[in-house]
Amino acid sequence: MNTKGRTNIQQRVERLRLRLQEENLAGFLVVEEANRRYLSGFTGSTGWVLITPDRALLITDGRYWERVAQESPDYTLVRVTRSYADTLREALTSLSGRVGFEGDVVTVNQFEQWLKPLEQITWVPSDGILRELRMVKSDEELAAIRRAAALTDEAMSLVPRWLRPGMTEADLAWELEKYMREHGAEGLAFPIIVAFGENSALPHAEPGDRALKRNMAVCIDMGARVDGYCADLTRSFWYGPEPEEEYVRAWDAVRMALTAATLTVQPGISGRLVDAVARDALGIHGLADAFLHSVGHGVGLAIHEHPRLSRLSPDVLAERHVITVEPGVYLSGRWGIRLEELIVVWDNGPEVVSRAPLWRAVV
Repeated sequence: MNTKGRTNIQQRVERLRLRLQEENLAGFLVVEEANRRYLSGFTGSTGWVLITPDRALLITDGRYWERVAQESPDYTLVRVTRSYADTLREALTSLSGRVGFEGDVVTVNQFEQWLKPLEQITWVPSDGILRELRMVKSDEELAAIRRAAALTDEAMSLVPRWLRPGMTEADLAWELEKYMREHGAEGLAFPIIVAFGENSALPHAEPGDRALKRNMAVCIDMGARVDGYCADLTRSFWYGPEPEEEYVRAWDAVRMALTAATLTVQPGISGRLVDAVARDALGIHGLADAFLHSVGHGVGLAIHEHPRLSRLSPDVLAERHVITVEPGVYLSGRWGIRLEELIVVWDNGPEVVSRAPLWRAVV
C-alpha cells in the first residue's frame, strides 16, 4: 500500500473511533466485505475487522496472512488456526461493554454462532455508522470512481461500431466485458444488462440468445470496477432508421426526467425529492406509472450504497456523495427505456461524471 492510501485508511479508522466515542461503544466488529476493505484496504474474501479505541485487528485464515502484511500494515493480524468463531471469542476477551456490529449484514445464524455466547459484551446493531462514513468520498475514492466511469464510457461509446443484425444480447455483453477487462478493469461492478426488443421492458433483464434486428429497442446497463470502486451507466436507444413514434416520445420524456432530476441534486436535498422530480417529469407525459423503480442510489465500493434516492428514502444528499440518477419507462411486451448518469454532489452544483453519448437512435 502506498503512503497516501495508508494515510487514508488511518484517517477512516480514526473517524470510526470518534463515532465509537460518541455512541459509547467499546469497539466495532466488521464482517461485510466492502466495509472491511474501506477500513483496512484488505481485499481477501474472508476476514473480520475489530476496531477498538486503541487496537485495529484483522482476523483471517492462512490463505491471507501475507496479504494482511501487504495491504493492511497498520493492523494487527489475528491468525485463525481453528475456527473463526473460536478465534473471535479469544480476540474479544479483553473487551467488555457495548460493541457495535453490522446489524443489516449479520444473519440470525451468524449472530447465534459468533456473537450471542459472549456474556461480557452487549452487541449493538450500529448500521448507520459505517454507512455515513462511506457516503462521503475522499479525493482518492473520487479519482477511482472517475477512472471506472471513464472506462465504462469508453466501452459504451464503441457499441454502435459493434452492433450488427444477428448478434445476441450475450454477444454484446461479452464484447463490453472483454473490452473493459482488457483496458484496465479489475472486474465488473455488476453483471452487464443487455436487452433487445421486448426484453428491454425488464429493468433487470439478463443477456440471452435473443438476436438483434433492425428497428428494435436496445437497453444496456453496465459498469467497470477499478481499484475496488464501481461505475454505473445505462443507455437506451432504437437500433434502426425508423423508431416508433411512441418510443421517441417516451425517450424524450425520460431524457427530460433525467435532466430535471439531475438539476435538483445539491447538498441538503432529500433523495425522496429527487425521485419525485423525475416522477413528476414523466407524469407530464402520462408515463409516471411506467417508472418501476427508484430514481437512483449511491455508488462506491459497492454498486448499491447509500444514499438512496426513492419515494421512501430518509437520506439527505451532502457534498462528495456519489449517486446515480436513472429514470426509466417500461412498457411490458414492447420495450423499455432507461437513461442513467453517475453524479458527484457538490455545493456549487452536480458534477455529471458520465460522458458516454446519449443516443436516441443508432442506425
